[in-house]
Amino acid sequence: MSNTLLESLIDMESSIWVFGYGSLTWKPNFIYKSKEIGYIHGYQRRFWQGNITHRGTVNKPGRVATLIRSEKDDVWGVAYEIAGRNHILKALSYLNKRESKLGGYSTVVENFFARNKETRKVLVYTATTENEHYLGPCNMATMATEIMSANGEAGSNTEYVTRLAEYVRKHIPEEKDLHLFTLEKYILYLTQRRNVTHRVNDTVIPLTYDRLIGEIRT
Repeated sequence: MSNTLLESLIDMESSIWVFGYGSLTWKPNFIYKSKEIGYIHGYQRRFWQGNITHRGTVNKPGRVATLIRSEKDDVWGVAYEIAGRNHILKALSYLNKRESKLGGYSTVVENFFARNKETRKVLVYTATTENEHYLGPCNMATMATEIMSANGEAGSNTEYVTRLAEYVRKHIPEEKDLHLFTLEKYILYLTQRRNVTHRVNDTVIPLTYDRLIGEIRT
């Protein structure tokens, strides 16, 4: 979001709403007036966006959530109302740096459908496939392994995924995000079993990657 657009948005609105579907759900880091749980339509949440600052490095990028177009799907999250010119300016300046300049995200405006059936416009940060940090899809086991090895200024990439899953499970039971919860399962299981060995015919054999994945699926 350009500074000109930011200023125009602030001048036109006494309050704005920002939709969070990743770490913003549990760590907004800006002052807000109110928040509501709900969803936006036409997207899926996927961990296809790379991150080289907060949850990874240039040598070992982390994977963070972004939105992928999917006409039949919804993504649940948290919408924050930010009120007052100063609070709006500070919040959008912070988000513009965190999400756009450092994260590679762009902004769109979407309809937000709250639990209480109200509908409003929200600002959404999402990464396009053209941005330089985009990693794209891969199999779940590879994704989990990449996440487990990545750390950044804000902490481990593993924490990012597991805290998001915990928050959604506790506060947004309507969300049945198979991608998120399957990825969490892989990460937790691989972490637990990383150094486990098996004994076969009195021979100690390291637990292979294929065996790990087989155990996860059973």
